[in-house]
Amino acid sequence: MSRIDLAEVAAIIDENIVQHFPRKERAVQQVLCLAEEVGEFVAACRRAWGMARRPGPMADVHAELADVVITAYVTAHVLGIDLTDAISDKVDVIFTRGWKERASG
Repeated sequence: MSRIDLAEVAAIIDENIVQHFPRKERAVQQVLCLAEEVGEFVAACRRAWGMARRPGPMADVHAELADVVITAYVTAHVLGIDLTDAISDKVDVIFTRGWKERASG
């Protein structure tokens, strides 16, 4: 299976979204959509972990997390953010922070 260019996928999705929603509302709509997808991911985790009224399969967790990542890329595209570069920059920061120290004893 070939690798997917998520930035390219985001651009294609955005081209289709603008056919259905006003351009002036794209940024707000995408930010809200990202929040909604994160909520769906959390709900899928709760169901898979037996913390909700009804159970759910772990496959739903996988699918919802994929939705979060894809929607994050679409949101970045709409906001004019190169998410690949932003992630690379953030990883550099994370690795300079160090890791949690263990308690002695």
